[in-house]
Amino acid sequence: MQRPIEKPIGTPVEELDTPALIVDLEHLDAKLASFRDGPDHRPDARVEAWVHKTPAIARRQLDILGLAGLAVRSVGEAEAFAAAGFDDIRILRPPVTAKSRERIERLRQAGRVVLDDDGPLWGGDCLDGTVTVSARVTGVPEAGLAIHDGGQKAIGRDFGDPTVVGRGDCATSAGSAEHGIVRWRQGADFAIGDWLQLAPGDVATVFSLHDFAYGVREGVLEAVWRVSSRGAFA
Repeated sequence: MQRPIEKPIGTPVEELDTPALIVDLEHLDAKLASFRDGPDHRPDARVEAWVHKTPAIARRQLDILGLAGLAVRSVGEAEAFAAAGFDDIRILRPPVTAKSRERIERLRQAGRVVLDDDGPLWGGDCLDGTVTVSARVTGVPEAGLAIHDGGQKAIGRDFGDPTVVGRGDCATSAGSAEHGIVRWRQGADFAIGDWLQLAPGDVATVFSLHDFAYGVREGVLEAVWRVSSRGAFA
């Protein structure tokens, strides 16, 4: 398992080793508050915790939004969130094996799982624009072309290539497992060591690629969170 980057709370985000999964806490809290105060707020809805797989984010969503509980897609995800102290979890996919039914029954006996709840779900919209992957330029082999360390293993590409935050003049791609590519025809050139913020094509995919997320407020590290149900597909 990946170990968290050992940087103290208060470290500037640009000093975190890359690639790293970054959550902008100021932006996240503001979006949650806007959903809570909006006309479409549904207190009976459930947080789609399978999107981010992270108990700390789920707790933040429930505390600010006051929703009914969580929704997950597998027994393994339910077990991970139950172990983190959540006690109102809906599993979206029905169990298909005797073993999975046994695992669900143990969770039910502990008062953790709801199976007969078909209430509304609350989407992961608050994470759009809130989550980025930081990367660094590792090479500039020619004019207008840079290589960075945020490849497919860090950001994915199934739902489209990432974009470089603040650089609309750039075209990017997660070129290989370990390295990504940035191309540009105008604007400032990149140099080796430059720090990039990459907005992923899909938030759920990028959380499935990292063991830890780094909560940052105003450019400073505030929290390190375990992505607890990453890989809990069954």
